[in-house]
Amino acid sequence: MSELEETWTEKSFYDKPLKVWLGNEDCNDDGCLQLDVFTAASIGCLDRVKEIIRQDKSMCDKKNSSGWTALMYAAHYGHMDIIDFLLESKASVHVRNHHGCNALMVAAVCGNDTIVEILIKAGSILETRDNRDWTALFHAVCTGYHNVVALLLKHRVNLNSCERATGMTPLMYAAKMGDIGLVKALLQKGAATSLTTHQGHTAARIAQDAGFYEVAAAITQCGLQVGSAPSLYDGPAAIEARRTDQQANQRTSRSNSTTPSVDNTNVQPTDLETLLGQLGLSSYMNVFREQDVDLQVFLTLTDQDLKECGIQKLGPRRKMTSAIARWHSNAPLRSDVECAYADKLEVEMQELGMKLAEAMKTLKQTKTQVSQENDLRVVTEGWVVEARGRLQECHQRGQLLMSHISTVQQCVSILSSQPPSVPSPLMQPAIYSTLRENITHITGQTEAILALTDPSTPRGPRSPLLTRKTL
Repeated sequence: MSELEETWTEKSFYDKPLKVWLGNEDCNDDGCLQLDVFTAASIGCLDRVKEIIRQDKSMCDKKNSSGWTALMYAAHYGHMDIIDFLLESKASVHVRNHHGCNALMVAAVCGNDTIVEILIKAGSILETRDNRDWTALFHAVCTGYHNVVALLLKHRVNLNSCERATGMTPLMYAAKMGDIGLVKALLQKGAATSLTTHQGHTAARIAQDAGFYEVAAAITQCGLQVGSAPSLYDGPAAIEARRTDQQANQRTSRSNSTTPSVDNTNVQPTDLETLLGQLGLSSYMNVFREQDVDLQVFLTLTDQDLKECGIQKLGPRRKMTSAIARWHSNAPLRSDVECAYADKLEVEMQELGMKLAEAMKTLKQTKTQVSQENDLRVVTEGWVVEARGRLQECHQRGQLLMSHISTVQQCVSILSSQPPSVPSPLMQPAIYSTLRENITHITGQTEAILALTDPSTPRGPRSPLLTRKTL
């Protein structure tokens, strides 16, 4: 490269084509390559970046052969003016390179806390994972940038996320490095000390094996403050119970960490317009604007709600309901064959759920009806018991009535057998007295029977439960 004149400024140097870099100043400007957007973003040439973006908006998220975008280069080299311009031009903070890293991870690796703050405010998701299952916190811890770690902790990043392959957490990496400052910062924010790797090693064990005894002691002391572990004097049962609790907590933490809020192959959008754009349904955005439906409301809509909003076509409604179901399941919003089959299964599961709900409703109604029938049966049984009792009482009184009638018949027979010419003054008073007494009894029994069979008298069991037991 030929020597440059001292009168050149930095801006004029950036405006020169690549002939300056190639050392060929004799070629015409028209025949030499100009700076591309990636090179301009990496060296901080804002004017060239603006010129390229204004000519083609798609260059905001354009990737080079390594999967890097202009935003990643600007984040790596700390050019905040270019980052501000790219974000104003709607550059996506969710795009990732071939290693799965986004601009936030690149800034974390370089220790650019100011840029990390800008990207987080722009909507970059803290729990996005790269191909190694690392979040931005992993990158900041492993590069030892305390300022970036503190900033991520301020925004409440997940402290206990772990690698699926090894089970390592950010605290374990900090312990392995022997960085007591990072370890204390993570412990103060509540990093779990009881988690273990797939080999069963805790963060304290990792620090001890690496020879960082001060770090191991700090982790152990924090674990004792959280909950005192049983000693040998407590017996093997207490130690086994403690170990079981730790394994349960570890499984819970791993299940939470292995289900990140962002899928490795797709990033959840942060607004309704982006979501509809991913589904290819941007034309329906005006419908939702008229109904004042944002992303939060959209994620609660059902198929019937979408019909009420004015979306009558079945295809778009099915895509939207599938996307809503995938969002709540933390599943990717892709539209390939596997996802279509999964959506079909999801629809079938929803239909089965609706049928189950209907069956449970029918079962509840049936139980109510059976309960009413049981109550009616108890009342009916009470009536039957009372009717049987009255029938038995009528039968007993009828038997007494028949005996009195028989006595009357005998008295009448005696009186009729005597000739009227031969009166018996000694027998007649006794017979007449017997007749009067039996007639009185007959009258009383007849009145009782009439009272028991009177239909105008209100009747019914006093206590259905008692009458049911006596049935």
